[in-house]
Amino acid sequence: MDRATGDGNINDLPWASVFDPAANARALSAIQAEGFRAASELVDRFVRVATNGFNGKDRSAASAAPLTNDQRADLFGATDIEPLIRSWWSMIGQFLLGANPRIPVPASGDAAALDFSNAEANGRLDLAAAAPGDATAEVWLHNRGANDLGDVALRCSELLAHDGAAIPSAAVTFDPPVVAMPGRSSRGIAVKADVPEGVQPGIYRGVLLVAGHQELWLPVVLTVRSTVL
Repeated sequence: MDRATGDGNINDLPWASVFDPAANARALSAIQAEGFRAASELVDRFVRVATNGFNGKDRSAASAAPLTNDQRADLFGATDIEPLIRSWWSMIGQFLLGANPRIPVPASGDAAALDFSNAEANGRLDLAAAAPGDATAEVWLHNRGANDLGDVALRCSELLAHDGAAIPSAAVTFDPPVVAMPGRSSRGIAVKADVPEGVQPGIYRGVLLVAGHQELWLPVVLTVRSTVL
């Protein structure tokens, strides 16, 4: 595969190089050289037109008064060729950012998470299973502060349906049952719901609690599906 030459020509630069940091640095250098070269050519053309006229001959009429800096300036106060260079770099920056696969994607807002530092709970815990059967979901614990919170354990209430049917709290277990939460750490806990035989299909709701942290809780929704024979 051909590589970029030292004269600032980017025509031979492979598109795949945008995924490599070292290649990105070379690409930026080539783009900078190409941008300044194009800008210089554009300025030279304007100068030739202003001096010789559109037909290549000297102007017989007096030239108009030159523009002031205020008239030439863009919104940022740049004059002459600076607005062109700003636009060039803005376009290239947006292209590279859009093509970079290493930019992290924000996590979904529906993810079940408990933040001990800010006393916040996000999302809800959704599980689905047939009867009999089991369902597993995950909840994340975040300790963004420097203090060690020690061992943390989760608890779940019984899961109740609208008609009064209930699944006991003992049917919900945690793996691991206890986690250590030192400063600046995150832990994931698997939540498993065992649905015993005889449980009617429907939606069962409950609350997930944190032992020793009464301000933190999450809603739990278990959907029990009918068994298709």
